[in-house]
Amino acid sequence: MPANAAPLFHATFEVEADQLEGLAGTHCEKHVSATPTMCWPFNITTKISKYSFSTTEKLQFEVDFTGDIQLGLSQPVLLCLKGAEMIPRPTLKLPKLPFKLTFPDGVILKVGERVIDTFPNVPPSLSVPSWFASQASAPANSSPLPQAASSPERSPSRLDSSPNQQLGHTTGGGSGVTRRSPVHSKPLAKPSHTLGTTVPLPCTPPDQPRVDLPRANKRPRESTDELPAQQSLPQGENTANSVQAGRSEHLPGDESMVRKPRKKRRRRDKKSVAIKSHAPERNPALDMIAGFWSQLVGTYIPLVEAPSKVNSKISIVGVVRGISLPKLTRNGDWSVCVELLDPSVTEQTAYVVNLFLGQPLQDCIPNVKAGDILVLLKITVVNFKGQIRGTGYSDTFQWAGYSQAQKVHFHSTHRSFSDEEHCPFFIPGEEELRYAARLAEWWTALQDLAKSKPEGVPALMPAPRGRSLITLSEAKVDVFFNCIVEILYTTPPGDQFAEIFVTDYTVHPQFFSRQPRENEKHDQIKVYGKRVLKVVLWGPTQLEHVRELEAPGYYFIDNLRVKLDSKGYLEGTLQDDRRKIDKLWKDDPILADLLNRKKEYVDNPPSDYDAPRKETVGGRDPNLYCAGDLLPTPTTQLPSREEPEQRGPGVTSLLYQNIVQTPIYKILGHSSCPEIFCIRARVAAFEPYKLENFSREYCTRCRADLLPRSTACHDCADSDHDYVAYEYRVQLCVEEESKDKTVHRASLIVDVFGKEAEIFFGEPPMNLRDVKNAGRLRKRLAPILGNLEAYQCDMATGNSLKALERGQYFDMLVQSYRSAHKSEGALDNKRYRLWGTKLLTPESTT
Repeated sequence: MPANAAPLFHATFEVEADQLEGLAGTHCEKHVSATPTMCWPFNITTKISKYSFSTTEKLQFEVDFTGDIQLGLSQPVLLCLKGAEMIPRPTLKLPKLPFKLTFPDGVILKVGERVIDTFPNVPPSLSVPSWFASQASAPANSSPLPQAASSPERSPSRLDSSPNQQLGHTTGGGSGVTRRSPVHSKPLAKPSHTLGTTVPLPCTPPDQPRVDLPRANKRPRESTDELPAQQSLPQGENTANSVQAGRSEHLPGDESMVRKPRKKRRRRDKKSVAIKSHAPERNPALDMIAGFWSQLVGTYIPLVEAPSKVNSKISIVGVVRGISLPKLTRNGDWSVCVELLDPSVTEQTAYVVNLFLGQPLQDCIPNVKAGDILVLLKITVVNFKGQIRGTGYSDTFQWAGYSQAQKVHFHSTHRSFSDEEHCPFFIPGEEELRYAARLAEWWTALQDLAKSKPEGVPALMPAPRGRSLITLSEAKVDVFFNCIVEILYTTPPGDQFAEIFVTDYTVHPQFFSRQPRENEKHDQIKVYGKRVLKVVLWGPTQLEHVRELEAPGYYFIDNLRVKLDSKGYLEGTLQDDRRKIDKLWKDDPILADLLNRKKEYVDNPPSDYDAPRKETVGGRDPNLYCAGDLLPTPTTQLPSREEPEQRGPGVTSLLYQNIVQTPIYKILGHSSCPEIFCIRARVAAFEPYKLENFSREYCTRCRADLLPRSTACHDCADSDHDYVAYEYRVQLCVEEESKDKTVHRASLIVDVFGKEAEIFFGEPPMNLRDVKNAGRLRKRLAPILGNLEAYQCDMATGNSLKALERGQYFDMLVQSYRSAHKSEGALDNKRYRLWGTKLLTPESTT
């Protein structure tokens, strides 16, 4: 079988991968057999699916598909080279081939028996009839067709394609243009009785229904029946021309036949014409042509032509579809990415421009927003990693913005430059302003059209690119996100960190319920409760930036992460060497949702400020996860009275006796970790509030805590309680002994868990909901707890408080260690736990 007659993906068209150079092209029907070995996720921004293929000879090459192409790995694929573009990559070595294939328009793949074709469907163009192959003179005895007698003259819309018009001016003897007469191999004249027969013709698809909107200063097209009949031609010529017009346009000259007479068009009544005349006229702004010429710059090309100007400088104007937030590059320059639209491109083919400005030109960064017009000069078109984009370098490009609302151009700042400095600002002329106004009218007309056809109109992208933009109520632990907030107030920055308090007027159940803050700027609007998030900023860059923040003010926070603090509440953290908080203006469309929530908050202020807080559920806080995440003890105003000096033997035994006691303030400032310290203190509070919750049930198989009031693990189907175990999880707030009974005593949060908890309590972990087990442990802890348990329970339930009787001071060893969560007020995640301390029984003390 000849190669030109073989179907697509035939074996004769297959080529080797190392022979692909020079074969790719628009009309290439060759194909290569390869297997996908690696894929990258579909890029929503660039609309590209990237795959790495390997051949049977272990040769590797990469392919970029336009669109979401999903192929199974390790599954052979036949890849057609039609429409492929080859990008050289000379730095690669075998087995990687020194090029990459891209399919910008579409691709044809064969996976198994399934063929994937992503090329756009183009309707087949009607074939141009060959009038010279079907022209023949009618026989003398042929009778005229009915249509020829009734309508001898054609409508103006069909005169251009009529064979009589094409040949009428060339058959005359006085014409200077000579035409080659048709040559027939067989006589075309047939008997007269054959003219009346109907010969079947090839079926052609009917024309699509067309609705013509009336244009200005033009009346609707009238029917062909309303045209006056032509009387200059005699009947014989009229009949002959009609027979020639009825010849088949699809058959060769030796098989020409008479076409079936056309039916007359139905005459439209005046009522339908009147209804059609009242149809809405098309906005002439939609017919705008992109690109123009100005005296100052020269040619401004349409955006669709920009990718073809690689390594050239261009000038463009477009509507800003979206703009990213300024970021610092590795070289220390500011970078911003802009997407532009004009009548020559669509939403999917919006042109992307990367703009770079030096560090001293930070205030010159374009401050345009979605919907503004941006004029860019001296933009270099570069091919970076297979993507053709515009690039504006700091020492060459210039820009100017145009506001659709104010109808004037603008810049980000008012600044003067010397003759040696490059000015990034451009003052547009009359041509630029006139074109920007037309572009604004085009965009407005396009948005009006979107009301009826929203799927076919480009949409603005008000949210900057990057991570997902969510509200604070949707924040999750250890998940990075972007948010738009209002900074309520800040605290003076310290040496290592600073704190800011933000809100977006949404409620998160794991936020700390903060009290209203008295501030002159917040007399009318007071935000409190679980709508306020504390964000901690770490590092010199963030500390320098926090001094520039305005409170109150609207800001965009990039790459924020929330985590649990020592109380079990959420707090945000920012720690990086680049700025992550950017100021927003009130007219920015990205602020619309936040301003609406703020207005609703002001109009309907919350009434839950005086509601009592329910911090405990069944004696244990619902946010209690482990020993490092326990709630602190309630703050109480204790009377300053002198207490009798404690006497008698100690109640604890230490593993090491030669460790010198260290004050708590020196422990908190100690740099090394881990480290062992000895202190003498007493228990001021503890968590959980009830002793029955000192032990926690968990499953030894899946290591998950059991649900409240559950006796077995439901996920493991432990009906026999074979995997149920217990462990101690307690946190003590201890205050050190001081000679002066009236001064403030330093306190320390100490975690008690694991093997050290078993040594300290002298009892293995057990079910403390058993009355006997709880009573035995309560009696053992009575010397160090006193009646603190009953006192804390009364505070949690709101009952009248009993007289507080504290426990004894005792010696203990504490060890510093690193945890996943830091203590409240700490500068890092260093925590302290009880270590090497054993509680003695009353019998052993005597």
